[in-house]
Amino acid sequence: MTNNDQIIVVAEDKKRRRGVVWVAAGASALLLGGSTFALWSASDTFSGGTITAGDLNIAQLQDTSLWDVSNDRADATEVVGATNGSQPGHQIDDVDTWRIAPGDKLAASFETTVTLEGDNLVARVGLDGLDQLESNISGMFYSYEVYYGGELLVNETVLPTGADAPLLYLAAPTAGQASGLDDATNGILGDTAEAVDGVAAQTAVFGMPGTTADLNIVVYASFYEDVDGDFRYSDTDITVTDRTDVTVSDTIADLTLNLTQVRDAGAQFS
Repeated sequence: MTNNDQIIVVAEDKKRRRGVVWVAAGASALLLGGSTFALWSASDTFSGGTITAGDLNIAQLQDTSLWDVSNDRADATEVVGATNGSQPGHQIDDVDTWRIAPGDKLAASFETTVTLEGDNLVARVGLDGLDQLESNISGMFYSYEVYYGGELLVNETVLPTGADAPLLYLAAPTAGQASGLDDATNGILGDTAEAVDGVAAQTAVFGMPGTTADLNIVVYASFYEDVDGDFRYSDTDITVTDRTDVTVSDTIADLTLNLTQVRDAGAQFS
């Protein structure tokens, strides 16, 4: 029994040694397979830059003011807002107690500051709430003018009433584009010789002279139908003589000037 025990011990030692040798060989093979060789490569550094977002904003410059600009009133002597005084008036303290009569004309003056900074930035100036206008008074007509720097930019024009209807468009300066062309189609604000007429105002694109500009948008409510196209009351204009509309009212709620970026207006957009 003693000899058999010695044989068994020797066999177990041999198996252990073979196992150790096999593991070591496997580790060596892994090391050989993971080696790499360096090939040629090169690199260089190029100067970069900073990408900065532009800006689009509109802010109230003065409180909204309301004026009686009826052209046959002797007491219509004050300059309305930041206009050129071509339609003088007297200010209305409380429009809720003021009552309009045939032949009268009311002006609402909106003075605002617009900001546009972006080389491909064109924006629509609009008036939210016109699509909600409840016109109950027969013979009421609405129009508007736009002033810049106290000078007339858009001649008095029938007010568009659809949602997103433009009053005019503005294009930001293209200072950052060495070869980029201007998007303005009607020159730069302040450099235009004549104001834009009629429906052309709703497609006119004026270039901003800088990143900010002050505009005065005046909305008119006339209680007569203008026949000769001068937007001033005269004996030839049509007024309502039927008293069925006495004490009724037109409701213009929450009128808001807005500035909205567009990419379908301007000289360079297609």
